[in-house]
Amino acid sequence: MRAALVLALLAAPVATPLWAACQGDMGFSCQIGDKSLDVCYWKGMLTYLYGPDGKPELTISEPFETVAFTPWPGIGRSLWETVAFRNDGYTYEVWTSVDRDPEATEPRTGGVRVLQGETTVAELTCDPGTATPMETLYDLKDAIGQCWDRDSQTWGLCN
Repeated sequence: MRAALVLALLAAPVATPLWAACQGDMGFSCQIGDKSLDVCYWKGMLTYLYGPDGKPELTISEPFETVAFTPWPGIGRSLWETVAFRNDGYTYEVWTSVDRDPEATEPRTGGVRVLQGETTVAELTCDPGTATPMETLYDLKDAIGQCWDRDSQTWGLCN
């Protein structure tokens, strides 16, 4: 039952046009089995794509100014970041993590967590060795004049 729900959620139709691949620049990418998980940015938009290469089953685009990007808080053994896309009552939270321990067997991981409200309904992990860092998104927020406030955990205009 849960597997059917995951497939239905990830293949839900969207109004955003589907393109063959990332249009613009890649912000994050990984493989999950025979499917790709990509986050792309182009012309002020951040786009989530999930599905077979060149034929995404789900595409969600949001203006970069308002997309929910959470940078690494600067503490802990792992450097992690998330970006969340909302679509039809669901949130698709893409995450990446780098374990700073030189002995770590898989130092870079990533994936997507699908939430309905506050409830996790699916979690997919990138194939080992395929997750890329998401650090470019912080630089893009900075470039449009937004600064991260660690205390409030929000983006705002830089002073």
